[in-house]
Amino acid sequence: MGNTRPDQPPARIRPTPQQKAWMVRLRPALSQFFPEATGALDLRPSGPPDLRSYSRLFPFTILLDGLPYAEIIVKVPQGRKAGDVNRTFRAYKLLAKAFTKEPDLHAPEALGIWEDPPALIMKRSPGDPLYIRLKECRNWSIDTGCQLAQHFVKQAGRWLGRLHSLEPPPWAAPAPDPLEQMPHLLERLRPHGIDPYEEKRIREQIQTLSHRSVDNPTPLHGDFTLRNVLCHLPQHVTLLDTELAHQGDPARDIGWFLAALHMIDKWQILGGDMVYTRAVIRQTSARFLQGYASIRSLPPTNAIRAYASLRLLERWGDFVERERSRNIAGYRILIIRRINQHFIRSLTEIARESLSGGGFDESSKMP
Repeated sequence: MGNTRPDQPPARIRPTPQQKAWMVRLRPALSQFFPEATGALDLRPSGPPDLRSYSRLFPFTILLDGLPYAEIIVKVPQGRKAGDVNRTFRAYKLLAKAFTKEPDLHAPEALGIWEDPPALIMKRSPGDPLYIRLKECRNWSIDTGCQLAQHFVKQAGRWLGRLHSLEPPPWAAPAPDPLEQMPHLLERLRPHGIDPYEEKRIREQIQTLSHRSVDNPTPLHGDFTLRNVLCHLPQHVTLLDTELAHQGDPARDIGWFLAALHMIDKWQILGGDMVYTRAVIRQTSARFLQGYASIRSLPPTNAIRAYASLRLLERWGDFVERERSRNIAGYRILIIRRINQHFIRSLTEIARESLSGGGFDESSKMP
């Protein structure tokens, strides 16, 4: 949901026109979202809106008799996430119920929906995204900050394992066929210097999914990335953004997360330097898979690799097209020398990783 912990807002924040419109809509309905409150309810902006293309977020502070009572987010899904908010709301309610007995694993609390425009009214979840925590682990040292980040990585694996242990609801839509996406993704890259040999290798790596059958599909998060894992002391993990949730192969969610680790710092792609070493990425993957394997068995390694490769292929095309639009004169050199090299290297590393949920290799720790 992207609702990272904001700094303490100033006493007065000038609302934008969109925030003003939401304040007018919500004021008469606040008692529906907070039926337990006894007193006069009102709201005020708690920060500027986040107007990203895939979700628009409007943060508010709820006031009870003039005093701060709760923090909420009005989330207006956009683009491919602008689906049925009623179904999304039901999914949040099911997740909250499923994780009730998990003291450290949480789902965001959905208070209600707004029909026009379609939006979700959510309680703000505290914490920082996992990618911020991992900034303390650029050499996988044994200092306290890195140990805490390692723990949150393992908790993220446990959260996903618990989700995949649930029965999908009858109204859950099936995940799209991954092999139908591959030709389109490769077509995006052909004009931008992708080597025919690399294309053949990528096809073979993803084509293994043609032999993959899933008899018992599981609930899938659909966008399991470092940004959507919210970490809160002492050891709490909340997963945001379930608008793309569906049912299907559990290897898909795992592959997406492992692909996200290779995108952990996008500036390393453009700068050409690895801020996070290969050892750190490999060891972070191992810790995540340990957490998952502590809840349920891992899917086959070749399926995880194939989904990770598919996700890297999608992100590769995104980077190529973005840089083409931003750097007309030098984009081809930048793409061939930086972006293509990074993704080819990442795909090679995914193909070589053991992807085991077993013991952590202590001998490979960085000094």
